[in-house]
Amino acid sequence: MQADGMTDEDRIFLIQLEELRLNQLRSHTLGDAREIVARAEALGPKRELEHAERDRQAAMRLEGNARRKKEEEECRRLEELRHQEEERLRQEEEKRRQEEERRRRQEEKRKREEERQRQEEEKRRQEEARRRLEEIRRRAEEQARLQAQRQERQRQEELRRNQAQADTIAFFQLYDAKWQELKLSKTLTSVMLCEMPWPIFQQSCTSPDNISRRSMEEFIFHPLRPGMELKSRKDRLKVEILRFHPDKFNSNIVRKLRECDREKAIEIAGELARMLTHMMAEEI
Repeated sequence: MQADGMTDEDRIFLIQLEELRLNQLRSHTLGDAREIVARAEALGPKRELEHAERDRQAAMRLEGNARRKKEEEECRRLEELRHQEEERLRQEEEKRRQEEERRRRQEEKRKREEERQRQEEEKRRQEEARRRLEEIRRRAEEQARLQAQRQERQRQEELRRNQAQADTIAFFQLYDAKWQELKLSKTLTSVMLCEMPWPIFQQSCTSPDNISRRSMEEFIFHPLRPGMELKSRKDRLKVEILRFHPDKFNSNIVRKLRECDREKAIEIAGELARMLTHMMAEEI
């Protein structure tokens, strides 16, 4: 039957052709293999040398690789050591820098403290100097004030002394002026007892009891008595004795007083005359 246009013989023929092709292919392949084996056998020693060379080169490459690996490891180790050394140096440098910074800060702090202490000491010295100057000024002012007070007291005392001297001199001048008027006046007839010039610094003497020897001595021998500076004690006593002697006083002075005061004036003058005579006797 020719189902696909081929006969059975054609198919058998094709099968046989295919088997023939396969046989030829196997024959060629076997031949190639034998040739290869032959060539391989012919090339065996050479291949062994090549293999040996390859093995040697491989060993050399392995050794080189190992050496390179070792060198690389050594380089890495050295690099690591270098990094470690650099890190150590960096840390030491950082530590040194920090230490220098710490010392610098401490030095600055010390200098600031010294400067503060210096300023405080300078301020203390200035304050002490100011206090000393203030104390000196205060003392000077106090001394000046005390000096001014002393001078003022001295001035016032001098004024009082001068005034007292002036008053004393004026009192003596009044005393002498009254006696001059009593001796020379022809018209006096009514002199009051309190107006009489008695040889004492007390005015208004109205009784012998108002006169003492001490008060008389103070008056008669006073250094400021005008006109008596060069007279001796006896000469001064003599002047007063002549004024109060009863004969002269009673005859020349008493009549110039008021009549009601004459008896008391005689009594006082008599007591004065006795005291003056006694004082003269002592001087002689």
